[in-house]
Amino acid sequence: SSGINAEWPLRPGVEGLKTLTRKGNFWLIVMVYGLTSGVFNGYGLTMNTILTNNNISQTTAGLIGSVALVASVPSNLILGFVGATFIAHQKSINAGVLAAGSIFMVIFVVDLNEWLPRSMIVIWVSVILGVMCITGVVPILFDMSTESAHPISEELSSTIMVLGNQIMCDIFTGVLQLHFDASNMNYVLIVSFILATVLACFYRTSNVRRLIDAHSITIEHLDSRSIAQIQNAGVRVAT
Repeated sequence: SSGINAEWPLRPGVEGLKTLTRKGNFWLIVMVYGLTSGVFNGYGLTMNTILTNNNISQTTAGLIGSVALVASVPSNLILGFVGATFIAHQKSINAGVLAAGSIFMVIFVVDLNEWLPRSMIVIWVSVILGVMCITGVVPILFDMSTESAHPISEELSSTIMVLGNQIMCDIFTGVLQLHFDASNMNYVLIVSFILATVLACFYRTSNVRRLIDAHSITIEHLDSRSIAQIQNAGVRVAT
């Protein structure tokens, strides 16, 4: 039967970077990762200051941040497993979890700014659940980045993901805080999360890497879109 030529060398280094410049789908995931984890990392560095400026003690602020980070560990494991199990639905899972995280963070900012009567329970729950959502999708984002960057080496695509994350963190802590007071950092946080959620909806699902890795797949088992993805990526489809 017809099959796929799976002998496809990965492209590292300069060649890989040149190829990546043409992969908008990959850069979209880099932006989503930076706007969520990167911005939150920057926010976390000044979270004590932001919360104490809103009449929450440093001790309580530190506890909220610590518990949220601990809670993010099982969320990483659970969502990573879900993403690996339901590969075909990664885009929907990612966008849905990011939307939930954005909603929790909006609730947190509303309560923190006392637009409604403040409830510390609401602050605790909204921060913890928001962080669990935002950090929980990281394994899925890295898998999507690897898929969308193929045939670029995973080392190169992951390095760019981390670099994008660090750049967004640096922009948040080193640039925005010089021009905005602590209260406005809350608005930057939720706008970043909402923007990331919207961008995640524009991700174009790709299964090229998985199809190539599945050596038993034959042309008869593929739809026309999958065949086109493979051919456009530079793989020779044997007959």
